[in-house]
Amino acid sequence: MTDVPNRELVVYVLSLLGAESRRVHTEEIAVKCHEMFPASFSWTRYTDLPDKDIVRVALTDARKTRHGALVDGRSGEKRGHSATTKRDPVTDGWMLTEAGVRWVREHRATFESLVDTSAPRAHRQKVLKEMAKVRRHPLFLSYLERPSGFKPGIGELADFVRCRVDAPANVWTERFETARRQAILVDQQDVVDFLTKCRNEYLTQQ
Repeated sequence: MTDVPNRELVVYVLSLLGAESRRVHTEEIAVKCHEMFPASFSWTRYTDLPDKDIVRVALTDARKTRHGALVDGRSGEKRGHSATTKRDPVTDGWMLTEAGVRWVREHRATFESLVDTSAPRAHRQKVLKEMAKVRRHPLFLSYLERPSGFKPGIGELADFVRCRVDAPANVWTERFETARRQAILVDQQDVVDFLTKCRNEYLTQQ
């Protein structure tokens, strides 16, 4: 795997950690990177230890536009700040962007041919279970009956995303976008279209 850039390895590892639906701390990513690809993410002299700096650089590279903007986030650590410095729980950590989820889906077979496939299979099953819940929801069933005439009310949308009607816009947006990334990951375009419609209806009614 030495010919694969670290920025790509770290994006694949993020997918194994469920980063399409949650922010993952740099240290958790470093441990998983070292477990999956020790030759790329270990200290030079102490190869049994993960090198968090290498992981941080790879994440920063993967975040750059010229590399596809595949991840979003930050390490939450700034030079001169102590470990006890209060961190922002919303922005501390890393997530796959929608572009990153699509990239993982496109390149998954390449990585799975080179590593143990039990972890990606387990995560895919977890995401499929989440999509099954969406497919059983009355709102999705209503959408399937009349996609072009689908006009859910704000209360129905709040029930679907499990938040208050008056919840902050960023809460609504994150829940729609998280579900969209999950649907993209497992290639369920009808669910992606449904969630896009739901998000647009929310924006119209908020």
